[in-house]
Amino acid sequence: MLEFFPDYGFGWEEAEQFVNSVRPSSYFCLAVTTVLIILGFALKRSRLSFLGSLTLLLPTFSYFAFAMFFLAGIGIFRIIWLPIIELFPGASFYEKIYAASSLLELGDIVYLPYDAVRFIFTIISNESAYFNSLDKMLFQVIIVTGAILFFVSCATWFYTRFQGLGFADLFVYKYSRHPQYLGFLIWSYGLLVYDKYVFIPPKGGYFAPPPFFWLLSALILTGIALQEENFMIRKYGEEYSNYRSKTPFMLPFSKPVGEILKMPLKLVFRKNYPEKNREILVILTIYFLILLAASLLY
Repeated sequence: MLEFFPDYGFGWEEAEQFVNSVRPSSYFCLAVTTVLIILGFALKRSRLSFLGSLTLLLPTFSYFAFAMFFLAGIGIFRIIWLPIIELFPGASFYEKIYAASSLLELGDIVYLPYDAVRFIFTIISNESAYFNSLDKMLFQVIIVTGAILFFVSCATWFYTRFQGLGFADLFVYKYSRHPQYLGFLIWSYGLLVYDKYVFIPPKGGYFAPPPFFWLLSALILTGIALQEENFMIRKYGEEYSNYRSKTPFMLPFSKPVGEILKMPLKLVFRKNYPEKNREILVILTIYFLILLAASLLY
């Protein structure tokens, strides 16, 4: 396989040549990804935006290239992040990579839920080997849970469509208005856990941390869901409005927690839900900045 996927080892010059050869493709891929996201919102085509957010996370799959031989080729997905890395100062590409880590590691606040779980187990045991096994087990649980929720949600949605029931409000949709997106986010969150707690990069290797891009993709999916809800309100009117008022957005938070999460929206727009694309963009930007600021302190 070395003929197709060469191992440069410490051959920095050869590696630099490879980076130069894929640079045009990397800028093209990032441009297409950005256009998909923007067009999806502008044209109100949520599938385009979802595809763009999924593409933005594709480099995360490259971590599996070093865990499974038959997936070695997917390491090429990392070229999507190359243009962003090259914005940072450095005399060589490797200096740029390490300089870029300061940005790419922003968003570490998303590890808070998992770190809370690990803290609980810290009280129980202090054996590092135990935690390594725990991380591997929880990674698998998160991945499987997200995948099951996603496919069950899809099956429920298709059942609703085939039965001509209007919009889905049964089974998992009783507990989340967007279980498909929630399933995808849970599944991809497992990749974050894999990256930080399970994955061990090869000696001398560096892999851009994914929290920043996961956070960005999660907010894009949130924006897609909000835009879809505005469409559903226009189509189904009071029926969907009643469903929205009694069903959690994604996670089944308690009402007090939900009210706290809505505070920025209420302070800026004096309403419970954003009704225009501009409002969605503004409020998600505010949440994004809040989470980045929290990451600096985390």
